[in-house]
Amino acid sequence: MRLHGRISRAGLPVEGAYVQLIGPSGDFTAEVRTDESGRFLFYPVAGSWEVRVSLPGGSHTERSVTLVDGQSIDVQLSVDEDEHGQPAPAPPESQTG
Repeated sequence: MRLHGRISRAGLPVEGAYVQLIGPSGDFTAEVRTDESGRFLFYPVAGSWEVRVSLPGGSHTERSVTLVDGQSIDVQLSVDEDEHGQPAPAPPESQTG
């Protein structure tokens, strides 16, 4: 089984994003960094998982996935979206004074 995908921001791949795999009980299981194409790969067992993505500077998103025996899932995540695939609110504009 494979859980793989691509992380993007504004339609462009994000290299070096941290992608965590969180188990059904909320336990941290694994972490990888995305390659130059924004891709990541895990080999989890069947079950429900949370995929959490963090970028330097604080941008993040997450997605819940469920794998069954023999299944592979391709997860496309944008740091411009929330965990439901909806546009994330824009960060507040910084004030200079």
